[in-house]
Amino acid sequence: MNRKQWLALTGVAICLGPVLQAEADPPTQAATQKSEFEAYSKSHPYLNDEFSAGEGSESGIDELERLQEPETSLLDPVDVHPGPSGWARGKFDSLYRGTGLRLGFAGTALGLWANGADDPNGSAYDIDFMSAWTLVGRGTPDSGVLVVTAEFRDDMGSDTAAAVGPQLGTLINTANAFNDRGWVVRDAYWLQRFDDGKLRVIFGRADTSDFVGQQPMQNVNSMFVNRHLSANPTVPFPGHGPTIGVSYRPSDQYYLTGGVANGYNVTTETGISSISDSDFFYSAEAGWTPQIEGMGAGRYSVMVWHIDARTENGFASPSDDGVTLVAGQQLSNRLQVWGRYAHAGGETTNIRNLAQAGIGYSGTFGSPSNMSGLAASFAEPRSSASRDEKVVEVFQRIQLGRFTQLSAGFQVVIDPGNNPDESRFELLYARLRHAF
Repeated sequence: MNRKQWLALTGVAICLGPVLQAEADPPTQAATQKSEFEAYSKSHPYLNDEFSAGEGSESGIDELERLQEPETSLLDPVDVHPGPSGWARGKFDSLYRGTGLRLGFAGTALGLWANGADDPNGSAYDIDFMSAWTLVGRGTPDSGVLVVTAEFRDDMGSDTAAAVGPQLGTLINTANAFNDRGWVVRDAYWLQRFDDGKLRVIFGRADTSDFVGQQPMQNVNSMFVNRHLSANPTVPFPGHGPTIGVSYRPSDQYYLTGGVANGYNVTTETGISSISDSDFFYSAEAGWTPQIEGMGAGRYSVMVWHIDARTENGFASPSDDGVTLVAGQQLSNRLQVWGRYAHAGGETTNIRNLAQAGIGYSGTFGSPSNMSGLAASFAEPRSSASRDEKVVEVFQRIQLGRFTQLSAGFQVVIDPGNNPDESRFELLYARLRHAF
């Protein structure tokens, strides 16, 4: 069996694993698990809603909040020996109860192997330090929280995972984030709530892409890896830097989020000195978040954005605007579906239109912390010199221990946009994450 056949069979096996497991579970076991999945769904809500119902699970405060919820592991369902991570988590929890300071740590490694165009491969790791200190109104809906996060990225060999896509000539990178950027301070912002938590305001150093335009399974650390699916590549989000955001949540059914960020924000810089150039990125998102009886939560949203022309600080970019539509719905405690369409009107990104849909199924192999995902994406380039690119990705995530996840995934890139000599690439990846 050659490599291409092996890659294809591996991808099919990953796809069929959840289905075969579901068929293997007898009815009595499914009934026994029902209450467990209901409890897990309540402790791990569908919507990340610390600032806005439209934000993603990679936003600084939401990622930290999720670390507090217990995971159901395969190897140590009872924490008899918590180990160093369990000891540290206990100390962090005690610190939070005493002072309102919540701490978290996460380390993630990704290896990516491609078949085609000299079979490039790459690997990298990412270390995150997270903190959220409730200094005002602790224990009340109108709290004030200082959020600070830092990150270190580096390679684990000759090439990073983020270097594989450019070697293949893809229109959109086959991996998001896993490069060798080194140390950065990602977030340093204040989150304040008013009016019984209905009105939320952030100001400081933040990344607008964490809060608007996201599909429900957008998290490169635990979900899809290809940048088609782990980012919104139609939007020229500036990066971490000076940002102001406002979100209003009048009820559990609706939300409205808007913000403005320095158009010259670059995550490796402070961005303060370039504010005076007065070129900004503006965004607004409105969403409906119904809770459908017998199914679960959903989010249906429209996001519009505009960025000013940028001619300072080494930039030569015209103004641009666009729109993103997202629809996501839980069909049960275990099954969710979603779709996203995004359009950019100008020339600030290399993508004109993006359309995609996906499905997520939790509980494969018994644990509600396990997740299976399948998605397909279509990208139309801005330039006529590139081709329409299509991507299919599937992954299986396993909660090995209380703090450790292992994921395996498979990608097929059809008609790589910037490589007219190839019709298709297949890629395998493995991801290991330890977080507490």
